[in-house]
Amino acid sequence: MKFSLFPAKFRLLALLLLATGSVLTSSCKKDDVVTDYSATDDATIQKYVADNKIANAQKQQSGLYYVPVTTNAGAATPKPSDVVSVLYTGTLLNGTAFYSTTQNDSMPASFQLQGGQVIPGFAEGVSLMHKGDKAVFLVPSGLAFGQGGSPPTVPANTVVRFDVQLVDINPSFAVPDDNLLKRYLTKNSITTAQKQASGLYFIPTLRNPSGAQAVSGTTVSVLYTGKLLNGSVFDATSQRGNQPFTFIVGSGGTIPGFNEGVSLMRKGEKATILIPSGLAYGAQGNSSIGPNTPLVFDIEVVDVK
Repeated sequence: MKFSLFPAKFRLLALLLLATGSVLTSSCKKDDVVTDYSATDDATIQKYVADNKIANAQKQQSGLYYVPVTTNAGAATPKPSDVVSVLYTGTLLNGTAFYSTTQNDSMPASFQLQGGQVIPGFAEGVSLMHKGDKAVFLVPSGLAFGQGGSPPTVPANTVVRFDVQLVDINPSFAVPDDNLLKRYLTKNSITTAQKQASGLYFIPTLRNPSGAQAVSGTTVSVLYTGKLLNGSVFDATSQRGNQPFTFIVGSGGTIPGFNEGVSLMRKGEKATILIPSGLAYGAQGNSSIGPNTPLVFDIEVVDVK
């Protein structure tokens, strides 16, 4: 799976949205022979339901079992085009957890329901919920990670369970993003951050007052590392032989926050920028960078012309 961090410029290797075992779509190779495990999976789920005395499991036509826990029937349900925010824990049927949003400071995971960004069973389960609902999804392997599994945590052809809370539908992320960025600064004991009017945080690490300013219209070459707030690196110039990335400031060749951060720098300077999602990939996200995801970039300006 690949995605473009900088429009029409690079095709970069993608990370999982949350961690190994996340709900991102997992696909098989085109030439793989796919075995139908639906009957086996259904028998496994039925036994699990019986063994755990689950009386209200609702089997869907797809084979997914939906178990309502808390229902807020008067609230809205998401449309296919909506962005949803959820808290969840994924486990194997033996109780082994393979991922939980509690591992990411209980920050809700956000995705577009119809965007193909999560495994089909997870998207289908969320589509059955109202805002504020809690539910359990019992997902057959064909709607989960399939014959590829999600190594090393989810074996091939494995039924999985998700405990899910639908936190919000089409949330406004400006305030939540700022709170997340402030929490990142506090957690990492960063006291030199300069908040810009746009919401971007600029953290100078090496100054060069005599260097040429990266003003609009100049051509800059930069080295950078891009990370999620949990520290996962999604792209770096070091992954491509440490060749600088070159673009024209103000040309629209990068995400807005990256352009703004670089425009605050001079040749020879280094800085870290914290970018709210509205200045990154917004509600659409970008492949495995989820919708409404703040980003961190460590940047060095190598040249300004």
